Parts: sequence; structure tokens; C-alpha cells
Amino acid sequence: MADNLTPEDRRKTMQAVKSKKTKLERTLFAMLAGMRLTGWRQNVTDITGKPDVVFSREKIAIFVDGCFWHGCPLCQRKMPQTNQQYWKTKISRNIEIAKSHAIQLYSNGWKIIRIWEHDMNSKASRQKINIKIRQALLQENYNGESRIH
Repeated sequence: MADNLTPEDRRKTMQAVKSKKTKLERTLFAMLAGMRLTGWRQNVTDITGKPDVVFSREKIAIFVDGCFWHGCPLCQRKMPQTNQQYWKTKISRNIEIAKSHAIQLYSNGWKIIRIWEHDMNSKASRQKINIKIRQALLQENYNGESRIH
């Protein structure tokens, strides 16, 4: 399918793509609130990679990755028909940046949880995410105090 927008209209459309408070992030925030967890911050800019959610005390960073933008190997979303080299480079760069940030965070003692967009689409997958987050918090909670109320 050919792009039906002019280059200028495509630029404006792409500039309008949100990077914060996306539907995926809002779903995650609602999940955390529903889990009755406390002590988390959203859209943290002072930590490498700008995680969507952090539990600072436990040093847990959570990222929600869009399947298209981060090159999900499961979904393998189609590239736009126009300017394909740009998109391949853009997505490859996003993947490399995420790997680099992960290395930096791991080396500083952080645990990382990455959630794919498609994992937020089903109740069963969200339940697995819920369990993964709870387990990470319980493992990292060194003094036995629970963040789950």
C-alpha cells in the first residue's frame, strides 16, 4: 500500500505520535494501581532509558515497547511502503538503543522488565505481567516489607 500523505503531512503525523502517556502506558499504570502497589513513578527522565515505570528502592525499571517501534520478533509488523530504508534504520536503532540502555541499567544493579504491546492485549497476558512484577518486587525487597497492600 502506497503512502497517501504528502511528505509534509507525514512529518506532521509522525510528530504527533506520543512518547508519553500512551494507551499502553495508561493500561500499565492502571494495572499497577489495581495491584495496589505503591512506590512507583511513571515516565522517569532521570534514569537511563527513561523507563515508563520505576520502583526506585527496588531498582526495577519497566518498559512498555510498541511492537512496530521496537521491532517485535513475534508480530513482525509490516514496514510502510514508502521510505522503507528509513523505517528499517529507525527501528534497528531503537532496538540497539534499548539494548545499550539495558546494559547500562544492569551494570548499575537494575532489574528490567520489558513488556511488548501485544502482551497488553489479553487478560491472560496481563495476568502474567502482574505475576512477573509481583515476583520481581518480592525478590528485590530486601527488608521483607511488601509494596503490595
